[in-house]
Order: sequence, then structure tokens, then C-alpha cells
Amino acid sequence: MALTAERRSCAGPQPMDLSALRAELENLEQELNAGAGVRHERLRTLERHVRHWTARRGDGHPAVRFAKILLRAKEPRAARRLVDYALGLARDDDGSLSLLLANAAAACGEFEDAFGAVAPFVEAGPGNAAIVGRAAEFRWKAGDIEKSLKLYAHAASIDPAWRSRQLDALAAADRQDEALAQARRAIRRNTRDIALAFSAFKILSQFGCDPNEIARARAHVFANVAIGEPDTLWRARVFKWEQNFEAALAELNEACKTRPGDDTLLRERAETALLHGYWGRDAAAIADVAQLCREAPEFAARIANADRLLAVHGGSLADAAKDPRRWAQVRSPESVFDLVVARDNRDAAPRERGLVMIAHSLVAGGAERIVAGMFRRLREEKRFDWVKLYLIRLSPDDGTDFYLPLAGIGRDEAIVLDRDAPLREPFAFLPQDAACTAQAIHDRLLLDRPSAVHVSLEPLTLYGGLAALEAGVPRIVLHTHNMRPTSLYPGLSMPRRWRECYAALMRRKEVNLVCCARAAMRDYAQWIELDETPRLNFVHNGSDFKSFAPVSKRQRAALRAEFGFPAAVPMIGTAFKFREEKRPVLWVEAACAILEQRPDARFVLFGDGPLLAAAREAAAARGHADKIAFPGLVCDIHRLLPMLDLFMLTSSSEALPNVLLEAQATGVPVIAPDVGGIAETMIEGRSGILVRSDEPKAYAAAVLEAIADPAWRAAAAAHGVRFVRENFSQARMMQGMYRALLGEESASQVSPVVRPARFQWARLGQKFSAPWAATRAPIRSAQ
Repeated sequence: MALTAERRSCAGPQPMDLSALRAELENLEQELNAGAGVRHERLRTLERHVRHWTARRGDGHPAVRFAKILLRAKEPRAARRLVDYALGLARDDDGSLSLLLANAAAACGEFEDAFGAVAPFVEAGPGNAAIVGRAAEFRWKAGDIEKSLKLYAHAASIDPAWRSRQLDALAAADRQDEALAQARRAIRRNTRDIALAFSAFKILSQFGCDPNEIARARAHVFANVAIGEPDTLWRARVFKWEQNFEAALAELNEACKTRPGDDTLLRERAETALLHGYWGRDAAAIADVAQLCREAPEFAARIANADRLLAVHGGSLADAAKDPRRWAQVRSPESVFDLVVARDNRDAAPRERGLVMIAHSLVAGGAERIVAGMFRRLREEKRFDWVKLYLIRLSPDDGTDFYLPLAGIGRDEAIVLDRDAPLREPFAFLPQDAACTAQAIHDRLLLDRPSAVHVSLEPLTLYGGLAALEAGVPRIVLHTHNMRPTSLYPGLSMPRRWRECYAALMRRKEVNLVCCARAAMRDYAQWIELDETPRLNFVHNGSDFKSFAPVSKRQRAALRAEFGFPAAVPMIGTAFKFREEKRPVLWVEAACAILEQRPDARFVLFGDGPLLAAAREAAAARGHADKIAFPGLVCDIHRLLPMLDLFMLTSSSEALPNVLLEAQATGVPVIAPDVGGIAETMIEGRSGILVRSDEPKAYAAAVLEAIADPAWRAAAAAHGVRFVRENFSQARMMQGMYRALLGEESASQVSPVVRPARFQWARLGQKFSAPWAATRAPIRSAQ
């Protein structure tokens, strides 16, 4: 662009005329709106003139306008210096300059400084809700969740419009009980605040257990649309929350036909289309908002990424908007996987014999325990020159470091990935959260250059595998700990689309898929439509079981006394993450059915999670809160399991639950549904019972039968201890994992689990008419 005479005068010692400066700032804003870049030198020259007129005027202008331009041009430190300069010259009675300074500090990632900039206005009465709310965001990003929640509550007390964001913050902080109480209060009071009604619906659908209550909250959203806002917008937001993107887009498309100039509708439709990922088919909806992104650089970047992905395939958003059928095959994430898999990204340069293990965190979960234990063994056994652990989260504040001691390393030895790194192609084409994760993994892998990568749990297996492939890692092991993901998330659309991502990765010889159970391996093979391949195999989970052992009657009584339970009563327990697939409310209903016939029985459920509050409510609603205990998450489950007479699971989907192995190792017989690989974890009839019905009474019948037969329980305890120690040792698991990681023979060739001949039941086996054994007979072999 040719410089005008006024622009050329910027280089001289004379200050630019104020009207010329304003015109130049307007030009800059227009260029940024059009997506143009701005040269660093031009900004520095203008900053000198802005400072001159800021000092002359004494009111902070035009520094405020130029600081916002600097933030949009990704120059947050320059913006921060400029606003700091303006604050030294101008009054800031309303806190607007301080808030701008705080935003600039936050853009630099310095959230403590950001909070400090607005702290005087937070503490002063009566308070500005916008500033207090922004301060809450700064405290949250700084990791001070408690202070953040107090600030959100303060903002809501100043302005009720902030109540919805307070509720969202409670949910994000996993404050289930408090969030549920506030959500119910809002619905009960028939709130007319549509944003609050929507947040209440989200809370109840996430943490509640009563389908009727959730349905009422959903209907409340539709019935209480704020004046002047289209009802289709909020219907679409409900559908989007339910991940029914097709229904959300249908609503928004119809609304845009009748209100084509409604910027709010156009923006919502574009955001939904970007989330859905059908960028070729829905290009028109995305392209329509290109001019609405002036104050939303991140949104503009997402639109630009969609355009660039189409460009890779020879088109553009404009082309696809004209002919969506031609470009319908361009989707995110599927097209991104196809793109990476199709090109040769192998690195012929020599690599060290190093291994990187990647997991989301070391939170208290079965898969995370396996990762931590494997990592420790791999480091000790030195089959690799070095072994490193990459994590997305690791903090004592949210429990994501629970298994760090088991891993055998200090906090500073684990590598917490930098997910704030600039996004580049091809990862910029992925959904935002996945893009940040994949880019961080890829960048670190380029530094460490391992010869092998091991990634655990979906969707990290997919995006970690993609990053490793792009980084040229020669051996990549994707380790799943569940049945196909659509069985875990049946109502969500994205897990169904992961199938194509897996299919793409498995076209590359570097990639191996390891499942934790034979049943899971078969399930993935069917789902992905894979022929038999040595790169799809299974390795059973294993443990050293050193800390899992039976105890004496006296020790059992002492353990029960810790929870106030009598020594002689039947005691049934479990341990899991309180999530939907574990069906904790079904577990409680089964316990209540048992209590109808054995009121002396007692129950304990260890663990935490989003449905913990729902399970507690179910126990209280049935009048059994005093007989069903919820101790929460414990770090010594190995010590507590032996106090049980029976261990029960009620999951809808499982691959190979470690907790069933651990219970049997402590001499506790198990009762669990016949789903996934559960049959592989026990000797049916000898160490445990498979339930073939989803009815609470079926589980109750199995438990009552076992309680009534102490001789069977004693024999089952002995069988279980021997079975798991012989077949699920950590050494056995490592044998299989080395074969997968080192590219030796197929891991599935590990010798099969040793099982005795079919056991002829003495008492329990004679009663196949019992509801827990009534369906899906005859009993199938787990082999």
C-alpha cells in the first residue's frame, strides 16, 4: 500500500495531526477487519503519535482505541505499556482503563497482574459487575478456583444477569451439590432469565438423576424466552448442548430465512457449523459471518482455518458456499486425519531408543493407574534408553496428580504440555481443544525425537496418534481401556465420527492399536471394519497386587468400625468414577432392593464424579441414607476392599475393569454385568457371578443368593485370589506391552488366561431361574 503524505510524516519528528491520526486508526481497524496483517514498524511509529496526543488531551484518548488495535494485532505487551502510560495521565473513575490494562495483561498470560489491575474496583462498593466478573475469570485462569467462585457470586449479587455465569462456574469447578441446588432453585422460582434457565437445564442434565426433572428444565428454557430474542436461538442452544448439531443447524437455518440480517443468529449458526465440522457442506453458514468478526479474532481465526482446509482440497469457503455438494466430503476432524495419513512424514534420521508415554492426567482412574504403573516399570527395566511422561493436566488442586507417587517421579520430572502454543497446519484445522492438544504433543515430540510413543484413552489416542505420525515417530501404540467409544457415549455425535479417524490411522504401518481385553479387541475390529492384523491386539491389564491381600476377621471388623458399620452384617461395596456408564443410581436401586429382604445389610460406594450427588439423592429419597455410605475418593482402596463380603458393579459398558481384579485379589467375590470383557476378569461361578439383566432386582437376587451361602463365598475368595495373581500380574502385562512397543511378535500372542474346567455350582448353579441368570443363557465362555 502506498504511503500517503500524512503517513510519511510519521517518520519525521513532528507529531501527526490528530484528525490524520484518527483516520489512520480507522484504516488500521478496517485492515484488521479484512484479515490483513499489520507491520510491526508501522505500529511502533503510530504508538509515538498516540502517546503524544494522549499526553495533550489528558483523558486517555486515543490510547484506548489504539490499545484495542494492538490487542487485535497480537501485540499485548505493547498494549499493556500504552495503557499503563495512559493511566499515569488520566483519571479512571469508572475503571475502564484499568480493565483494558487487565485484559492486556491477561493476553500476555499474566493473570495475577490482570487481577491486580482491577482489584481496587473489585473491593470498592457498590461495585461494577462487569469488572468483578472479569476479575473472577482472571482468578480462575490463575488457578485460584475458590476466590474465583466468590467473585462470580459477588458479581451475581450486584447484577442478577451474572447468575448464569456463576452457575456455569460451579459446574466447571465440579461443585455438584451447590450447582444442583441453585439450578433447582432457579427452576422452582420460574426464573424469566433465559440464560439462567439454560444454565440450570445444563446443570440438571449433567448432574441430575431424575429424567422428569431434566425434561421440565428443558421445557422451561423453551417457555421463557427473553423479550426480543428469537426462541429458535435458545432451542438451537439446547440442541447444541445435547450435541445434536444437525437439529441445532436446522433451527438456525429456518430462523435466518425469516431474519436474514440478525447478527446474533448468523453468529450462532456459524459457531454451530464450525463445531459440527462439516465445513464443506455448511460453508455458506460460516462464510456469512466473515464481516462480523471485528472484535472476535479467535472466531475469525477459526473461520480462516475452515477456509484453508478447503483450500488444501482445491477450494474455498466461497466455492463451497456456491456448491456445497461438491465439497461435502471436507470435514473436521476426518479430513485432517486423511490429510496427515496420506503424506509421507517419516523421518529417516537416526533416533535415540526413547519412549514417550502420553496421558491426559494421573487422576484416580483405572486407566491412569495402569499408565502410572507401566511408566514406573518401563523406567526401572531400562529396555528403552529413556522414558518420558507427557501430561495435559497435573495439579493437586483438582486431583490430577493422584497417581504421581505410583509413577515414581517428582512433579518436575513429568512434562506438562504447553497447550498455548501457536496453532499451525494441519492441527489448526482440528476442533479448538483437540488442535491445542495435538499441536502441543507434536511440538514436544519434535524436541525429544523418541523411537516409540504410547498414548492412552480416547480421544487422546486419536489426537496424540495424529501428532506422533506428523512428527515422524516410527512406532505408535494407541492403548484403549474401553469398548468402542459409541458404547460409552451413545447420544453424542463425535464418538461416532472417531471411527473414520481410527480407520485412517490404522492405514499406516507405524500405528498399533492395543485393547485391554479380548472382547474389546473384537469390538474395535468390528467397529473400525478392520481385517485381522498384528497391529490390532490385546494386552490384559496387570498389577503387582503387593498391597491387595485378604485380611483376618479381626482386621475386617476394625475396618468396618472406621465407617461405623457392625462387624457381622453383610457388607457390599464398589469403587468407581461416578459417571453415566457406571450407572451409580442403578447400583443404589439394587442396594435398596437388597435392603427390602436383608435390612441388616450395609453398602459403601467409594469414588467421586459428576453423578455422585445424584446417587446420594437416590439413597436419601428411598430412606436408606443411613445404610448406604459415600466416603468419596480414597487413596487407600487396597486397604479398604477386604472389609467387604461382596463387590458389585452395574456398568453399562466395561472393557476390563481393574477394580474387579483388585477385589478378587483381596479375597472378595465379585458380582458384575455380563458386558464387554467383564467375563475375562473372573471364573464365573467360582470367583464371581455374571448378571444378565439390567433390572435392580436381578443384581439384588445375585447378592442375596451369595449372602445366603457363606461356604460358596469362602471358596470364591480363595479361587479369586489365585486366579488374578496367576493371570493378571504386572509382569504378564509388561510382556505383552513390550511386544507392542518394541515391534516384536504380536502382543495378542501372549499365552491365554488360565481357566479351570467349567465349575458345577453346588447351590448357586442349581437356580438358573433366578433373574440375574435368566437371559442370554447358556453362559458363554470368556475364551
